[in-house]
Amino acid sequence: MVDLTTETLETPPQQSRRPLRQMATRFARHRLALMGLVVLTLMTLIVIVGPWLSPYAYDQQDFALIGMPGAPSAAHWLGTDELGRDAMTRLIYGGRVSLGVGLLGAVISTLVGTLIGSLAGFYRGVWDMLLMRFTDVMLSIPTLPLVLLLSTLFRPSPVLLVVIVGGLIWMGTARLVRSQFLALREREYVEAARALGAGGPRLIVRHILPNALGPITVAATLAVGSSIMLESALSFLGFGILPPVPTWGNILNSASGWLAIAPWLAIPPGLCIFFTVLAVNFVGEGLRDAMEPRG
Repeated sequence: MVDLTTETLETPPQQSRRPLRQMATRFARHRLALMGLVVLTLMTLIVIVGPWLSPYAYDQQDFALIGMPGAPSAAHWLGTDELGRDAMTRLIYGGRVSLGVGLLGAVISTLVGTLIGSLAGFYRGVWDMLLMRFTDVMLSIPTLPLVLLLSTLFRPSPVLLVVIVGGLIWMGTARLVRSQFLALREREYVEAARALGAGGPRLIVRHILPNALGPITVAATLAVGSSIMLESALSFLGFGILPPVPTWGNILNSASGWLAIAPWLAIPPGLCIFFTVLAVNFVGEGLRDAMEPRG
């Protein structure tokens, strides 16, 4: 009896770990997703550790080099800008801001989208109509012009920019979560919990939301790329975070005026934006295939 009891107690944790192992195995088979994860990991390590290793501050000027961009050299691996500042140091510091805005903006958009989608999908009726019509209205407004307007009215700090970006890209997550809740709320285990007296909030948090985490995770991953692109576009157009604080977008904007004679200033930030967003999309596709195998 002791052996049977021990075996019974040990079986559930093993079964609970098995789906995670299967998802990890499916993700590992997705080569592009693995490459994207490696790129994102290296990029994150560089922007975190790099400023501590750089001998320059992001706003430190070499007055002997002011006036024209400096070519790459042993002292300045990516050259210097027209103000005599080290381009590589500014690129690393800019990565901190761009990746930070992308990550935190995705967190805000996921939280807002999950809240609205779960309420609409679970309660249906009037709640569903009001919340989904509001979502449709937000979807009908072009995002970039609206963000430009908000950025003009409220010159954004990094914190405000995160709120603006996250508050304007949640609609896709909301519609995805709503569809998941509409399907999951009719499952037998939800009906059983409702019959035992569980209220709406408990059903949402304890029984439905954990089973919708797969699609939500994928949506959150893809939202990181959207946030980075939106922040970079704003900074490039001069409506985001202003110099001397560097971001990949405003570095690219400053370098665009010297593109003909100093392309080494524009290429690195452009490549950083491109490869980061591409890597995020690959990771999102890998997570989607791992969590929702197609057979």
